[in-house]
Amino acid sequence: MKAQDFTHDWDQYVTIKVKSMRAMALSGLHTFEDEHYSVAQATGFIELLGTRAGTLHTALKIGFSLARELPPPTFALYDTLALGTLTLPADCFSAMLQFANCPTAHFRIGGDGSANALATEAPLLQHGLPHKEQH
Repeated sequence: MKAQDFTHDWDQYVTIKVKSMRAMALSGLHTFEDEHYSVAQATGFIELLGTRAGTLHTALKIGFSLARELPPPTFALYDTLALGTLTLPADCFSAMLQFANCPTAHFRIGGDGSANALATEAPLLQHGLPHKEQH
């Protein structure tokens, strides 16, 4: 028998089930700051907490902004947390809130963060990933 490997390959993307969600509506007049993440001209914020991945808690933080230039998505590992971020235009807030409230919602985090995503079900997150270069 071969031992099972339950470690996560954070260099690739990992799909995580949404366990809980918090959301906040904001004025768009100020910068919203949360530990490890900030959003200029913030109109909303969603924090998705996922199932644990080994010893790490998992989260996707999504900010919504009126700013014309949005920061790129990110991914980072901290002592006890695997954290992805997304910053989207303000008019996406209500749609993403509906996605997050779906009982089968999952998010994808990892790699350089560029393919961080939220979906109503896990199989959708197997699509839209960056292609690996073949040598």
